[in-house]
Amino acid sequence: MPQLDIVHILTIYLWTWITLTLITLKIKNFTLAVKPKKQPQPISQQMTLPMPWT
Repeated sequence: MPQLDIVHILTIYLWTWITLTLITLKIKNFTLAVKPKKQPQPISQQMTLPMPWT
């Protein structure tokens, strides 16, 4: 029976590794999708700031 224990441990390990990698990939994709939306806002503010100086 110890062989079955090793198989169970390996399957649980692989399952957790796959889920963690998928979660981290989703988090990275979410942060990459959110960052470009926030980047143009400071650029637009920088474009409006020089206008009163002219």
